[in-house]
Amino acid sequence: MKKRKILSYISLCLAAVLSSCTKDLVEKPKSVIAPDQYFTTAAQCTQGVNGVYSFLNDLFGQEDIWKSIEEGTDLVMYVPTNDSNNEYTFSAAAPGNAGSLWAKCYKAINNANLVINRVGKADIDVTLRTRLVGEAKYLRALHYYILSNTFGAIPMWTDELDVDVVSKLSRTPLAEVRTQIKKDLTEAADALPLSYPASDVGRATKGAALGLLAKVYLFDKDWANAQKYAQMVIDGGQYQLVNYADLFDINDKFPNNKESIFEIQFKRDNSTNTNIKVNYYYTWFFPLKDANNKTYAGVDFGSTVYRGYENFYPSAVFVNMFENGDKRKDITLATSYNKQNFTRFLKPNRPWFGAKFWDLQANDRSSGKDMYFMRYADVLLIMAEALNEQAKPSDALTWINKVRSEHGGLAPLSGLSQADVRTLLMRERAIEFVGEFQRKWDLARWGTLVQAVQSVSADNPKGAANVKATHNIFPIPEAEIVKDPNLLPQNPGY
Repeated sequence: MKKRKILSYISLCLAAVLSSCTKDLVEKPKSVIAPDQYFTTAAQCTQGVNGVYSFLNDLFGQEDIWKSIEEGTDLVMYVPTNDSNNEYTFSAAAPGNAGSLWAKCYKAINNANLVINRVGKADIDVTLRTRLVGEAKYLRALHYYILSNTFGAIPMWTDELDVDVVSKLSRTPLAEVRTQIKKDLTEAADALPLSYPASDVGRATKGAALGLLAKVYLFDKDWANAQKYAQMVIDGGQYQLVNYADLFDINDKFPNNKESIFEIQFKRDNSTNTNIKVNYYYTWFFPLKDANNKTYAGVDFGSTVYRGYENFYPSAVFVNMFENGDKRKDITLATSYNKQNFTRFLKPNRPWFGAKFWDLQANDRSSGKDMYFMRYADVLLIMAEALNEQAKPSDALTWINKVRSEHGGLAPLSGLSQADVRTLLMRERAIEFVGEFQRKWDLARWGTLVQAVQSVSADNPKGAANVKATHNIFPIPEAEIVKDPNLLPQNPGY
């Protein structure tokens, strides 16, 4: 747990060097250090790549990405209900949280382009240079992956471009964006190591690049390649399933364990109450403090002050997905803590989201708990989906059963048809990855978003009434189109 995490410290001069020149920036960067003068040593090049990682803290540390992917699905409900993501009332003029997501991702991409170009030409050790460029390509691919899943066809560039050029770019067809994502990830996988020493834990690895590459092929329904790259991660031998309770230990903060393939690094020094890079994700799942200012929904969590906003709660459909004896249920949902029963819930007889989401080393809004972006269980279920869609349901069950057994303590299943395995897989992904930035994208690529949202009409009647296939992706924010009319045509239905 004491491993030093990267990504948290960037000097002021580097922040100036890497000032964004995305289309919404009109002033010139105020740096006194030109990029040509900066990327001259190994330390500067490494710091430059660390600067690209730092954008993940801003992206995942705020609610824009959580609400865009988790809210308005069949798993996570939102209180109050009158939120555009939840009720599917967002528009190009008011795109909900997707507008901020657009801006944050493009800032990261712009800086990744700069670093790839400048570090790629730097006169430093070739092995280090190759690795650093590989890391930056992984990060560029990751942000294009997020943008394309959210908006579909988007502007894409890989060179250092002047802001005047960027502000006139048109949208690149989705297929071309994904081709570039695959190219970046393939090159990153060739350049990156399987693992790092403890001092560099948290950096992108070969497994992270291959795992995301496998996921992108799922979106393309290229089952053979999804299987191929998932198998490469498995064959790498770097990862294993970890006890589900340990994965989400409320005091452990995801310390880059053996199941973690890539996680967003945050840092808070609890011993000195020092916030370094923090998020407030847990607050959306934690019960609100009671009037006595001592307990939370009747439960005493100790002397530390926590913050609960009472925003997210599980749908009735999700609660009923768990089989009897599934060990994941008590980690994911909670009616009590430390032998104390909660006395208040957001819905009668409905549990809170549980310890999977909490951080008992947080203070008020500040949590240093990391966020998983990809776990080994995801790779195994990617493999299962790819095999099943190639009409190999028995082979697919091997991998599903491995996750169900080791994480859920459930007995293996057998003899299921391809259709039954597909249904099982959708449920397993819901149970396994709720809250881990997967569900809406899964529903969209399966073509089941409308059906899923309508299935929770008792919890979200307005969302169920409004949702359409159009909502698989968000509209391009109108504010961006005003700056760059070449972004038209708008996504259909908006």
